[in-house]
Amino acid sequence: LGNSPDPIKLIEKYSADGVRVGMLLCSPAGNDLPFDEGLCEQGRNFSNKIWNAFRLIKGWKVSNCEQPENAKQAVKWFENKINQVITEIDELYSKYKISEALMGTYKLVWDDFCSLYLEMIKPNYGSPIDDKTYAITINQLEKILKLLHPFMPFLSEEIWHLIDDKRE
Repeated sequence: LGNSPDPIKLIEKYSADGVRVGMLLCSPAGNDLPFDEGLCEQGRNFSNKIWNAFRLIKGWKVSNCEQPENAKQAVKWFENKINQVITEIDELYSKYKISEALMGTYKLVWDDFCSLYLEMIKPNYGSPIDDKTYAITINQLEKILKLLHPFMPFLSEEIWHLIDDKRE
């Protein structure tokens, strides 16, 4: 009828994962909302945030040095946070609140993982990160990718395989 956007053009502009996230952001359970292309852009920006976080982590030099106290505290905080969010997301899935599960995942990644956790553990410029913090961070990233996979399967799959050059 010509009264809706062409999905192929949206995918070419924002990526399939970006469009998927945009569609879920504009349609919370029980509500009818008009489509907003800006939400697809938000989905694309979210993809870029995740990709850049991965590139930051993989760009660190790793050293067999002692784990700093601030990293120990950051790891403990984020482990508690991700476990809390996983419980909340499981509850949302059980109630078929998919859009709200996406928002919980979005906030975990954007606010807690990227804006706080990575900044807390990031080594000084030119300095290596300790191997224990790095291994834990990779493990946390893998948990995040599992949470993201229903919403962003292409991005999460690509990063999953690039983490340790997995061939699975």
